[in-house]
Amino acid sequence: MSRFFVIFLFLLLSPICASAAVPPSSINLNVETSAADLAAIINRSLPKDLYKGQGGLGTSVTVIRTGPVAVSAKDNFVYLTLPVQLSFGYSFYESYPLRAGLRFKARVSVTPDWRLKTELYYTGLSDNLADTFSLGPLSLKPKTMVENISQPVQRMLAPIIDAKVNDAIQLRPKIAPLWQNAFSPMLVSKEFSAWLQLSPEKIVMSPLLAANDRIQLSIGVISGAAITVGPKPDAAPVKPLPPVQQLSSFDKRFHIQLATNVFFADLVTALNPVLIDKTFGDERKITIKSFNLKGEDGRLAIVLTTAGDFDGEITILAKPVYNQQSNTLTFEDVDFDTRNAGWLISAGSWVFGSSIRDTIKTNLDASVVEQLEKARLKACSSLSSVHVAEHVNLTGAVTSLSLGAATVLNDRLSIDVIAQGETSIRLQQ
Repeated sequence: MSRFFVIFLFLLLSPICASAAVPPSSINLNVETSAADLAAIINRSLPKDLYKGQGGLGTSVTVIRTGPVAVSAKDNFVYLTLPVQLSFGYSFYESYPLRAGLRFKARVSVTPDWRLKTELYYTGLSDNLADTFSLGPLSLKPKTMVENISQPVQRMLAPIIDAKVNDAIQLRPKIAPLWQNAFSPMLVSKEFSAWLQLSPEKIVMSPLLAANDRIQLSIGVISGAAITVGPKPDAAPVKPLPPVQQLSSFDKRFHIQLATNVFFADLVTALNPVLIDKTFGDERKITIKSFNLKGEDGRLAIVLTTAGDFDGEITILAKPVYNQQSNTLTFEDVDFDTRNAGWLISAGSWVFGSSIRDTIKTNLDASVVEQLEKARLKACSSLSSVHVAEHVNLTGAVTSLSLGAATVLNDRLSIDVIAQGETSIRLQQ
């Protein structure tokens, strides 16, 4: 079986341009940060004195931050509540300090040059302010007066929030090294000296999501791939990091078309336990002493050497058939070759009525299924952790194999296969 595994693995990541009908493959990177981490970064940079200036009606106002900003993420917005102390002055009069929370929300997007852009909006005050208060001869409405100063406070906060969101997620510093390293061959199998070579084409990204106090970006590197066996190949010239293309969604799977070979030698190994020295028949019996497989006119020919009530060779033909609805490959039309078998007619119907055909069909079908599943697991194991750069691993899983037409050759069964799965970049601390 190992020969089949090796061939499958080496072909698994063959160039995706083999068929225009096969979608390109995506290597995925999820970048995320928590609202708590973002709050910690913002709080280290916010000044204590937020605003000092005119407050309307001839008053002056001072806004001082009194505690850490509270940050949450939901509904694709980042929400911030800034605890402040407000002090109003008029002529010789000074108000007592008023405590409130300034509320903002920010929408975060990504520019083509990989910077995160925040749009900050003032959404109002917390509800713990009195409706009115007196300041000398004036009767003031603090909520209305705070509205007058929200814009200058917002202008002061916006660049800080923008810079710190970028510090928290660090999108370009995460993407640039991965893009550059993708052009260098990566060892995927030390045992077989197999090297994965990627040919990155572009980078796509779905909209930023803010929910459950987490901010997430899903990024896909769209790439071709090939496997080289032998010495480490030369690295391809590194292309500049392309502008990001934002899509509402993108296919995160990889789809790779390939021709997979099931060698007759492997099928012989699977059939040996159920055919060699096994006796078939009721009153009249034959025992199979040896057999071999070959391709003949697009069918699989199983030549049996028998002893017992008949000593000689019997040929059984089987045709591989792909069922698109069930995505299965089975052997159909399994029957004796009667083209040159006059002896069969004379031997009587007991040979035709034996269970040889059903035994061969059942085990051929099961053997192909078993080998494809073992190959999938072998490929998953080989792709489970591919070192890309320091603290960066590429992981992959082949989740399914979509089968296609099968061709019988002289020594093998060639099957069209599309391997489907998902690959991702895992960042380790």
